[in-house]
Amino acid sequence: MAQFNQRTEYRYDLRAFQERSVCLLETIDKVCREHNIKYYVIAGTLLGAVRHKGFIPWDDDMDIGLMRKDYDLLMEHAEEWLPKPFHIVTHENCAHYPKYFAKLEDASTTVVESFYLGYAGGIYMDIFALDDVPNNKLKRWWHYKKFMFSRQMLYFMYRDPYKRGKGPRSWWPRFMQWAFDRKKVHAWSQKILREYLDKPNCDTVMTHDDGFRSFDKKFFGPGRVVEFEGINCMAPSDAENFLSVMYGSDYMELPPMEQRRAHFYEYCDFDTPYNTVDIKELKKNYTDIKTFGSINTLS
Repeated sequence: MAQFNQRTEYRYDLRAFQERSVCLLETIDKVCREHNIKYYVIAGTLLGAVRHKGFIPWDDDMDIGLMRKDYDLLMEHAEEWLPKPFHIVTHENCAHYPKYFAKLEDASTTVVESFYLGYAGGIYMDIFALDDVPNNKLKRWWHYKKFMFSRQMLYFMYRDPYKRGKGPRSWWPRFMQWAFDRKKVHAWSQKILREYLDKPNCDTVMTHDDGFRSFDKKFFGPGRVVEFEGINCMAPSDAENFLSVMYGSDYMELPPMEQRRAHFYEYCDFDTPYNTVDIKELKKNYTDIKTFGSINTLS
């Protein structure tokens, strides 16, 4: 059963955060159209577009996916194609970045998702590669298990080892950070993700983001236009089947209050570039942090 975030308070004005984030989608859409790159809004962003024509009311991030070759092309040229203050962050250009996928960030802002991961970035959009996986379910399951193991290794290698105190729970992350090199584990994780690229009998793809789910490549196709917060963006051609696989056939129905999942970022600042922020100093003063806007609830 899925686990849902049980917190009910935001430390920031959620709608203001959403409105500020929209420029990320507008920017990536323009860049991809200019350079003939196919992208698709996916996950909660696609659900929001189909069900709400914008953000899911309690959601606070955006997700897009690109087939691996388009993803690699975008990563290769992002620095020259993107206007300031936007840029792509990956583990390759930021030693403190803990994720296996990329983020498009607004460098004029600051967001800390979780202080225990030790990373401060800008308001962002997640960018996932849609990676080939085998049609054979057993091979696909084994591939996913290998990847999840590498992903869990990365989590412990970036996590504050003392998140849960200095007792036995700190021993494993401390050992991981002592015994393994982050760059090598990232390289291994990326090798797993690309394991089936261009191989036969791979008519499905995975985003590898949340759960053992694969999607028929036919779902994506040339894409179709959907509206998101007044922006015409690209979605999978068969968005309905994609959403059914990801959320079930009743995806158009609103979930009960206790299942409305959000990030609840720990720190947000619209006006301060994140490269001027010392996350260690922020963490020291965490209990005194005043985030922008008012506290909102899910009621």
